Amino acid sequence: MFLKKRSPLIVLTYKLSIVMFLYSACRILFYLLNMGLFPGVNIHHFMVMILGGLRFDLSAVLYINLLFIFLLLIPFKFRHSSDYQKRLDYLFYTTNAIGLALNCIDFIYYRFTQRRTTIIVFDEFKNEQNYLQLAKHFFLDYYYILLLWIFLIAVMVWLSRKLKVDAPKLSGIKYYASNTIILAAFTGLIVIGLRSGLPPKQDFPLVPSDAGQYTVHPNDVAIVQNTPFCMLRTSRMQVYEKQNYFSEQELASIYSPVHHPDSVKEFKKMNVVVIIVESLCKEALGYYNRQLDNGTYKGYTPFLDSLAEHSLVFMNSFANSRVSIEASPALLAGIPSLQESFTQSFYSNNAINSLATCLSTKGYETVFAHGAPNGSLGLNAFTVMAGINKYIGKDEYGNDADYDGVWGIWDHKFLPFFARECTKLQQPFLASVFTVSSHHPFKLPAELDNRFSEGPIPIFRSLRYADYSLQKFFDEASRQPWFENTIFVITGDHISGRYYEEYKTSLGAFGVPLIFYTPGNQLLARKDFRVAQQIDVMPTILNYLGFEKPYFAFGKDLFDDQKDKISINYIGNAFQLIWDNWVIQHNTTNTVALFDRVNDPLLKNNLVGKNDTVQARMERKVKAFIQQHNNRMADNRMLP
Repeated sequence: MFLKKRSPLIVLTYKLSIVMFLYSACRILFYLLNMGLFPGVNIHHFMVMILGGLRFDLSAVLYINLLFIFLLLIPFKFRHSSDYQKRLDYLFYTTNAIGLALNCIDFIYYRFTQRRTTIIVFDEFKNEQNYLQLAKHFFLDYYYILLLWIFLIAVMVWLSRKLKVDAPKLSGIKYYASNTIILAAFTGLIVIGLRSGLPPKQDFPLVPSDAGQYTVHPNDVAIVQNTPFCMLRTSRMQVYEKQNYFSEQELASIYSPVHHPDSVKEFKKMNVVVIIVESLCKEALGYYNRQLDNGTYKGYTPFLDSLAEHSLVFMNSFANSRVSIEASPALLAGIPSLQESFTQSFYSNNAINSLATCLSTKGYETVFAHGAPNGSLGLNAFTVMAGINKYIGKDEYGNDADYDGVWGIWDHKFLPFFARECTKLQQPFLASVFTVSSHHPFKLPAELDNRFSEGPIPIFRSLRYADYSLQKFFDEASRQPWFENTIFVITGDHISGRYYEEYKTSLGAFGVPLIFYTPGNQLLARKDFRVAQQIDVMPTILNYLGFEKPYFAFGKDLFDDQKDKISINYIGNAFQLIWDNWVIQHNTTNTVALFDRVNDPLLKNNLVGKNDTVQARMERKVKAFIQQHNNRMADNRMLP
C-alpha cells in the first residue's frame, strides 16, 4: 500500500517511474499492433528489446520532464503548498500526455513510413493547408488509438495521485542545505540519464541508431526506440559521417555516381513523362504476382497490368524512398534519401543536376504537376532546386469543386487535365506528375465509391481507383499529338501497407513497380529480372535518348549491360544493398545481415559469417556506395 505523503524526491522518482512504465506499455502496444511487419521476433528477442528500450525511454522522459523536475526540486518551502503542487500536476499531465500521444500516433504512422517519426515530419507537412481535415480523418479511421491514448493518460493520472508531497521535515539552514545538495546530485544524475551514460562509452550520447545493438534485424530498431526520443534527437539535422574505406582511385573503380557517356549517339528528341503514383506498391499489381493465392491472384490494377504487357517492366524494382518527399529527388535527380530525407536534410542546398537541367540543354520545356494545394510537401520548392521551369498545382487546376477536401484534386480529374496541359508545352518536353488520391484516409469520389470492391487492406481499393485514374490519363493522352513520341515512366513513391508475407520483409518495404512504356517502340516490351531502383530512372532516360554530356546521378543506366545492377535503401540503422541474388545490411561499421533473397524470399536465414566470398563482395560494394554518398553529400560534390 502506498504512503500518501512523501518527500519531493520520492514523489518525483515515483512519477517518473509511472511514465517509464507507460512508455514500455507503448512499446508492447506498438509491436502488437504492427507485429506482421516484424517477422522473426521471438520472446527472447522481444525481452532484450524491451530492456534496451528503457535507455531510450529514460532519456525521453527526462527531456520531457525537465521543467517539472526543476520546479519540484527547487529548495524552497513554497513547493510544499497544495496550490503549487496542483499546478505542477497539470504541467506533469500535459507534457507527458504529449509524449504519449507521439508514441500512440506512431502505432499507425509507422506503417506508412517504416520508421519512427522524426522532427522532419514538421518540414514535410509545413506547407499543408488542411491539418484539421487530416487530423479528423486520422482519428475517425483510427479512433481506437485515441481511446488507447486516453486510457494511458487515465492510468498516469490515477497512479500519480496516490502519492503527494508532504510537509517539510527540516527547518532553517538544514532544509535549504540538504535540498540544495539533493538538487545538485539529482542534476548530475539527470545529465547522465539524458545522455545515457558518460564518455568514453561507445554509444555516448545515445542516438536513435544505437537501438540496433538490441536487435537481430535492422528494421526492428523501431521497437526499441520511442517517438519522443527520435523527435528530440533529430531536432538538429544529421551530419553524415564521412568514410574512407577506399582510396579515391579504388573507389571510382568499384562504384562512381559520375556518368560519362561512352559514345556520341544521335539524340532522340522524345518527350518524357514520369508518373509517380502515391503509395503504388508491386504487391497491388497482378502482373508482378501471378504466383500469389496459388496462382489465382489478379491484383488491383487491371489497367496497369494490361499496359505492362506492352512495356519494359523491371520485375526486381525497389524504391529508394520511404515517404513522399523522397521520391522526386530519387526519380528526377538520381538522389536517394537514406539516413534522412534529402530535401529536408543538412545537404538540401547542395548544387545538383537533374533530368530537367540536362534536358534543358537540349531545348526541353520542363514541368512538374501535383494536384495538392500549392506548396504541399515542398514539391514546388524542389522543382526550383531541380531546375524545372513550371509547376502545376491545385491553384492552376482552378476548380475547387474537384477538391477531395483532404489531399488535393481527385486523380481521375487531375490526370486528364495534366495530359491536356502537356499539349500546351513545346515539344520535346519533360513532364512529371505526382498523384494524390491513393493516400490515407483512402477516400474515393462519391460517384465512384461503389465501383471498386474492398481489398484485404484499405490501400488496395484506393490503388484500384488510382489505376482507373491512370486509364483516364492514358485515354486522354493517346488523343494528344505528342503521345506517340513519348517515353512514359510509371512507378510508386513508396509503399503503404503490406498484406502478403512475401512483402512483409525489409525488401517488401521498398517494393515499387518500375515500368517504361513507349507507344512508338514496342521492341522495348519485355520483362527484365535484373535489380532496378528509382534512382536509375534519370541515367536510363538520358542514355535511351542519347544524352552525350557528363552528369551526376547515384543510379545507373539500366540499358548498360556493363554496369552492376544494384538497389540501395536505408532501413532501421543500416544501409541495405540488393545485388543479384543477395541482400546485405551494413551499418557503416559491421555487416548485420546477409540474405539469399532468391532461395530465402522471407529473409529468415541470416548468412553473416557463413559465406565469406559473397559477404566480402557485397561489403565491398555497399561500402563504396556509402563512401561516395556520405562524402559527396558532406563535401557538396554532386555535379560531374
